[in-house]
Amino acid sequence: MRPVVGLGAGGHAKVVIEILRLMGGYKLAGLLDPRPELWGSEILGVPVLGNDDLLATLPGEGIRHAFIGLGTAGNTQPRWRLYEKARRHGLEIVSAVDPRAVVAPSAQLGYGPTIMAGAIINAAAWLGDNVIVNTGAIVEHDCIIGHHVHIATGARLAGAVSVGNNSHIGVGATIRQEIRIGENVVVGAGAVVVKDVPDGVVVAGVPARVLREVK
Repeated sequence: MRPVVGLGAGGHAKVVIEILRLMGGYKLAGLLDPRPELWGSEILGVPVLGNDDLLATLPGEGIRHAFIGLGTAGNTQPRWRLYEKARRHGLEIVSAVDPRAVVAPSAQLGYGPTIMAGAIINAAAWLGDNVIVNTGAIVEHDCIIGHHVHIATGARLAGAVSVGNNSHIGVGATIRQEIRIGENVVVGAGAVVVKDVPDGVVVAGVPARVLREVK
């Protein structure tokens, strides 16, 4: 059993904890979170040890694996920064793939993905590093998903969609086939995207339209 520590102790961490328990092979050693009120408590039976200052001590304690227990609510940057911080401290980010997800044999998953229950990743799809495909989301054949992208619960990406790095596809959004979503884009919940989206904007609505630039 490989000991693993979670970075974050919120709702997303709870889901990843249960995925790793279903997968087997990992011992959940603890969670790190910046909120002092959580220190000393337990999340689904896993102790909250302290904040990220403890990262430097983990390899010396035989802990060399971590998961990113921080989701995104439109802004993927905090999760990306936490991922980079863990890597700088020499931690290996585990792949958390729920056994109740469907991943095609020809799909390619990057480093450290989180694939949740009921997600479908179809033939020849390509996912970058540190990607979340949330509960019940669909990534169809030949999609290309960049690094640090979050595809939220129930989102549907038709065939050959591309999504740039650090973008967030909101809950229940639908992306038409062969659409290109740029980098650092936020697609709002329930949006229907029928034309390409440039870098660095927020889009929402049916059909989706640009609302503002991402700050």
